[in-house]
Amino acid sequence: MRVPPRATAPVGSDDEAPEVLQAPDDPDLEALAVAHAAAGVSRPPAVRRPWGIMDIVWFLPRLVLRILFPKLLDRYVLGELLGPLLFGWSLFLVLFVFSVDLFRLAQLAARGARLPSVAELLWLKVILASVYCIPMAVLLAGLLAFGRLSGDSELIAMQAAGVPNLRPVRNAFLLGLALSLVGVVLNERVIPPAGRRFHFLEDQVKLELRGQVLEEVTDRKAFVIQDFEGGRLARLIVARKYDPEQPPYPATLRDVTYVQYDQGVWNTIVSAPRAEWSSGSKWRFVDAEVQVRRAQVRGQRVATRSPQLFVRLRKTPAQVRREQKDADQMTYAELGVYIQELKQQNVRSRTVRELEVEKERKLAVPFAALVLALIGAPLGIRRQRSTAGVGIGLSLLIIILYYVGMSFLGVLGENGQIGALEAAWGCNAVGLLVGLCLTWRSAV
Repeated sequence: MRVPPRATAPVGSDDEAPEVLQAPDDPDLEALAVAHAAAGVSRPPAVRRPWGIMDIVWFLPRLVLRILFPKLLDRYVLGELLGPLLFGWSLFLVLFVFSVDLFRLAQLAARGARLPSVAELLWLKVILASVYCIPMAVLLAGLLAFGRLSGDSELIAMQAAGVPNLRPVRNAFLLGLALSLVGVVLNERVIPPAGRRFHFLEDQVKLELRGQVLEEVTDRKAFVIQDFEGGRLARLIVARKYDPEQPPYPATLRDVTYVQYDQGVWNTIVSAPRAEWSSGSKWRFVDAEVQVRRAQVRGQRVATRSPQLFVRLRKTPAQVRREQKDADQMTYAELGVYIQELKQQNVRSRTVRELEVEKERKLAVPFAALVLALIGAPLGIRRQRSTAGVGIGLSLLIIILYYVGMSFLGVLGENGQIGALEAAWGCNAVGLLVGLCLTWRSAV
């Protein structure tokens, strides 16, 4: 027997009151629901499904995100930022790394370099450029994410639900701060060994292309050690290889030549197959050949031999090894120690100033992510409805202005017209003021 359907009373009748949907108690849920309704987003009821591989991979990050950001609205805004952030990081890596270095590395591969070595060089270049690409990606993420939220009227709906604009901007600020700390860690722990490995592998590939036997790169690289007194070059050592100390064997320089200067003119040259670190500030040259500029017979310099000769050089083996690194191969602390040693040797001031600027940039460049986050988010809010192309173009313009300003201030710092601190942090200070002004204007 078929049961007839139950008749329902019309809305507003006295027989049965219509069901009223209650708003959620959580204001964040209410704001998000209103935002989705304003944007025309309809979400069907959630259906439970079995866990997949990606659910397992993302379980720990989602758990950490829920602990750090218990409010659903904060997690929603961060989720909107992460996609453009990864896109921007990949985009700028392609623009500034692959477009420049990929062609050069392809030429090395075409000339006969091994593909694993070329691939490792490309990977190391990506690591070295990551610190510079992170601030660019943060800026683009703020422009795109907040531009979409503003264009779809979700920010207006959040304001209608009582959520101020500063609330989502705060998430961009926290993301920029976290990525700034990540950049500092990269500069201290990852970039120095990656830089050393890159230079080592690059020299190795060049030697291979020349048809030479592949050995340790220090077997083929000349070590130049300078010792200054009174601002003038007093002693110079050129060696083919440096063997660090391995007890009981002392630190050793191979195929070494020592040049001593007097008033800027050389007066003594000592050559030896090896020189061993003795003690204090002396190196012991074994089977040394000595040439003195003033000792001449019929216009020819006379060379004398000595089984061993002690030569004074105010550099320990640790200092010798440190001088063979570029600024990008040293940590912040190592670079500071090296600068102090150069000051004690009265090295010319321009060299010291250049290293001081590079030292301060090791912190200033990572914290550019925090500054550009404060600029990108308010600009994204004010752009209203614009395409992703506009966001990319605007971010490129800001980035060019930022790094041109940093380069200009760096030149002033290296010339001594401003201090190293102002040269490295000047753009960050100006960008911070601009970001705070934009944030204040977006909040009113």
